[in-house]
Amino acid sequence: MFRTKKKTAAVLAGALLGALLPAAAQAAPAAPPKITLKVQGAFGSGCPGKDTTLAQHTEDGTAFSLAYSEFRVHGDDYKNCKVMVRVSVPQGWTYAVTSVINRVTPDLDGNSSARLQMNAWFTGTPWNASADDSINGPNTKLWTTASAADTLIYAPCNESLDLNVNNTLRVEGDTKNSAELIDTDSKASTIFNLSWKQC
Repeated sequence: MFRTKKKTAAVLAGALLGALLPAAAQAAPAAPPKITLKVQGAFGSGCPGKDTTLAQHTEDGTAFSLAYSEFRVHGDDYKNCKVMVRVSVPQGWTYAVTSVINRVTPDLDGNSSARLQMNAWFTGTPWNASADDSINGPNTKLWTTASAADTLIYAPCNESLDLNVNNTLRVEGDTKNSAELIDTDSKASTIFNLSWKQC
């Protein structure tokens, strides 16, 4: 009887102590998993072959990006690229895209402009994002566009999805003007920021 009381007291003390400890000390939250990406195909003058498009995730798992190696447009011209990426996550996790960011490096004089149109969607889900933005020269600073989600739409658990991204970049002006769909420092062109949760 006495031993049972001691055991009961120890259990109660442990429960009280657990309630007083900070949540982080009781159980550290699981870190976001690493997403797996594979370029299935790339079509258009902005990405002549899937080898000109790279998909990669960030080390902390909070985003993934596309980078184009040949998506540079000169004045009075345009380029387009449609790329399809297989997106897979480990069992027990799902994600939603919170925002899509495009990065363009312009080299525009005062008589030129650039326009970027973007559409992105997952095959078989209602999620989609779009952007249509322009800048006028003179401009040589990194140009960033952002498309934020109104509501978070999480991917079905334990399924791989195909992400479709269609970008068109136009430059108005003579041929000495140009714009490139890439941040020349980070090498990221289109960034997908993620929100994770466990299934």
